[in-house]
Amino acid sequence: MMRFPALLSRIALLACALLAAATPARADVKALLLATDYAEAADSRLQLDNPVADGRMIAAALRRTTVDEIELVEEPDAARWGTAFEDFAASLSGDDIAFVYFAGHGFQIDGANYLLAADGHSLIGLDAMLRRLTGEARGVVFVVDACRNNPLIEADRSTEMEIVAIEGAQRALDTVTLDDIVFSNRGLAQVGSLRGLSAVVFFSTEPGNVAEDGATAGKGSPFAIEFAREIRRRQSLDETFRKTAVAVNERTSGRQSPWRQGDLPFDVFIGGMRALPIP
Repeated sequence: MMRFPALLSRIALLACALLAAATPARADVKALLLATDYAEAADSRLQLDNPVADGRMIAAALRRTTVDEIELVEEPDAARWGTAFEDFAASLSGDDIAFVYFAGHGFQIDGANYLLAADGHSLIGLDAMLRRLTGEARGVVFVVDACRNNPLIEADRSTEMEIVAIEGAQRALDTVTLDDIVFSNRGLAQVGSLRGLSAVVFFSTEPGNVAEDGATAGKGSPFAIEFAREIRRRQSLDETFRKTAVAVNERTSGRQSPWRQGDLPFDVFIGGMRALPIP
């Protein structure tokens, strides 16, 4: 007959084995945050009240989580954006989770999404950024807090904007006029380059809708306020996304509903795991 201490020892070993099996693999989460109010943009209609405040809010929330490396870049023009992004991508290993947050203007051109740098005329392709990051990291989480309005609807239609490459040696890929931004007044598009389970993109509002910038300057947008509250909780990223979406929808009386696209083949716990994993 097995002695009681030996039985307890075997039970403890079995419990440890089950716990290890239920726990996600350890991975470092590295974060890059880009935020711009367009304070120095030549066209004052681009200016927003809260993106920089939103970036600071998300950075402060991440500092209360398991994320060790956090870089916040405020008012990045095309050059600063490119440098920060390249440095971030180069720092990633195959075991890392890349977390990127952008707050500012976003536009859709021919079904592709572009983020507007602080200079007010340089467009950075979201698809290109995702391709680079998924090639470097184990998984990518990209939060797009953009499409707050389209201030360029009534601008000079011959105004040119430059699409800036973040891949390869060529800096400018092309130029577009405002007439080319045919769907920008109807929000961003679904990301066409997402394949497999390498990345998840969380948008502050659904396709074809506009995200609110916030009623008070410097106090944060509805999305950033709720996302900052949820991202630091001890819960999975899936729960963070769902609870943020519900809270933003309630805060805006149904006018804004965050949504996600893509997925990862494992759980991510940016705020840390619960004390006991849920079976």
